[in-house]
Amino acid sequence: MVIRKRSKYKNLLPAAFILGVVITVEAATFSGYIGDFTHLQSDNVIITLLSSTLLLLMGVFMRMRSMRVLLEKKGAALEKSSQHIRLMGDNLPNVTIFQLSYVSGESFRFNYLSKGYERTLGFNRDATLANASLAFDHVYEEDQPLLHEAFHNGLVNLSAVNLELRVLDHTGELKWLQISAVAHAGENEIIWDGFMQDISTSKHIEQALMEENRNFQNLFETIDDFLMVCDMDGCLVHTNPSVHKRLEYTENELEKMSIFELYAENARPEIYQVIARMQSERIGGCGQPLLKKSGGTIPVEMNIFQGSWKNRPAIFGVARDIGSRQRTENALRESQQMLQLIMDTIPMSVFWKDQDSVYLGCNKTFIFECGLDHIDEVIGKTPYDLFEPDMAIEVIERDQRVLESNRPLLGAVMSIQRPDGTICWREISKIPLRDDLGEAVGVLGVWRDVTEQNQAEERLKRTLEDMERFNQLMRGRERRTLELKAEVNGLLKQLEQPQKYRTTTEEIA
Repeated sequence: MVIRKRSKYKNLLPAAFILGVVITVEAATFSGYIGDFTHLQSDNVIITLLSSTLLLLMGVFMRMRSMRVLLEKKGAALEKSSQHIRLMGDNLPNVTIFQLSYVSGESFRFNYLSKGYERTLGFNRDATLANASLAFDHVYEEDQPLLHEAFHNGLVNLSAVNLELRVLDHTGELKWLQISAVAHAGENEIIWDGFMQDISTSKHIEQALMEENRNFQNLFETIDDFLMVCDMDGCLVHTNPSVHKRLEYTENELEKMSIFELYAENARPEIYQVIARMQSERIGGCGQPLLKKSGGTIPVEMNIFQGSWKNRPAIFGVARDIGSRQRTENALRESQQMLQLIMDTIPMSVFWKDQDSVYLGCNKTFIFECGLDHIDEVIGKTPYDLFEPDMAIEVIERDQRVLESNRPLLGAVMSIQRPDGTICWREISKIPLRDDLGEAVGVLGVWRDVTEQNQAEERLKRTLEDMERFNQLMRGRERRTLELKAEVNGLLKQLEQPQKYRTTTEEIA
């Protein structure tokens, strides 16, 4: 409770008036001239009347002074309150407080406009206060009729203004303003007290949500996948056109069906369990094919998740036809099997590794050459797991040369010790495996057993060497024979006998 201090002059006027009346009456009675005005000529009576009149005037003066002080206090409080309101209006974020007036026969005029106007739209506040039409000129053209209608209703019915409209700021950017104002009648004018709030951010968010909803609706209606929405009991509440077309049901038929009826009898237990789990789980899936009205099925892969549809819990199902993918996968699998069969048949070891020389695959010949029984013993292994340390180091060094140079290595020959201890020879070719950017990310290698070829070459080399030695020997013997023939011919000549043997320098050579 607030206790207000009483003014010390508040009761002086009544007291002065009563005192003046009492003094006048007593003086008249004492002199005995009540009812006779001749007593007014007495000095005492005149003094008494003047005193009472003076007291009365003093009381009136003090009362008027107290009222003036009170009015000054109220005016100061009102001015202080107005300053606070204006200060608050100048500092409220995205808010402009205004007072707009209209005098009949004249134009609109702003009596007050807070600083938020400049922060929001960037226009000079003083210029707008001087000419209100500057503010109206920047209202978006399509929204100007709304503003005119609102002010017309205020002029006619003193209706409150509450609308949203678009305004172009000083840079030409479109902004949304919410305008709320109360109209009241003044002296020969209509006054609107209100505020404008910049709601551009919320409007942009709202428009983005609306755009997202439109995009979602367009996606929902045009996507080839099967999109279904059902309640928590599995009853269908919405489906997209793909469901109608591909499953051969009409919209009316689907509205009366449950998701369970889109599956064959033998597949329904699984979908029952999925929908039951969705009561507590957020995400699930089902791989059963969808049943067409005509009785055929479409192989699909369905993802199921829990959400909200029209503010009610719902279950969403997105199913994709995987028939084409299955056919592609089968063709790819058959192609891979054919390729694997070819690799397993050729008499060469084929293998491929990643950039760390980890084996990713191979053919049966390579498995046999490594003394292993199954491909699982190769995949994920490194040369250190399959060969002796020295050989593993050499294999990895060659892999790295191919990877670093990004160029193939062809026809390299190296000796390898078989599991049984025998030595064999391999001709090795390695080429880099490249990614989409052309960078080497692995190595494809081919071994070719050249042991018999090397052995045959060795045998041929030894035979040639033996033949060369024999040829040299025979040529030596032939030379000696010719020399002996020449000696016999020389002796016969000394004996003057005819030469027995024919010899030439060519034959000796």
